[in-house]
Amino acid sequence: MNEVNLPEWRLAIKSSNHKEGKSVSKRWIQIATTSKDNFPRLRTVVFRGWSEAHSMLIYTDRRSEKFNDININNNVELLWLFPKSKCQYRLKGEAYEIKENKKFWDTLSENSKATWFWPNPGGKLSTRSAYDTPKKLELPRTFAVIEVKMNYVELLKLERPIHKRCCWSKQKGWNRIEMNP
Repeated sequence: MNEVNLPEWRLAIKSSNHKEGKSVSKRWIQIATTSKDNFPRLRTVVFRGWSEAHSMLIYTDRRSEKFNDININNNVELLWLFPKSKCQYRLKGEAYEIKENKKFWDTLSENSKATWFWPNPGGKLSTRSAYDTPKKLELPRTFAVIEVKMNYVELLKLERPIHKRCCWSKQKGWNRIEMNP
């Protein structure tokens, strides 16, 4: 996608991401879902890229609580912190499964592919042999790709002496609105 067509918040994230250099943590994002019992659930996931100007990709195990939570209530919030640029982004949107996911599977390393053959996430610890990698790493039923379509983004920039805060809303045409920190 051409940068000219990207919303301003995407360019801000790109700049923050660039300042992190080669840090692996720049790909870690926290995602909040709501459980079937209406409790908040928070966990760290890996940013896998953008599918459209306002849509982020996350890979998950279809057997995970996260996947079940999203199927019950697809409203999610993401938190992405970039320590070097001192920027925190809160991204709100709706999560959907991308059914045709083979092209995403094909981009994974062999080590990453192996994790989708492990026992159920969150289940009782299995024996070591349960983590053995099959010889053929063909697309398993457990692999799921989630697309989060953003509808609100908020940036808190931790500056001195006063922090800066702004937001963008899809409903408001992605126009930047300055806020009190």
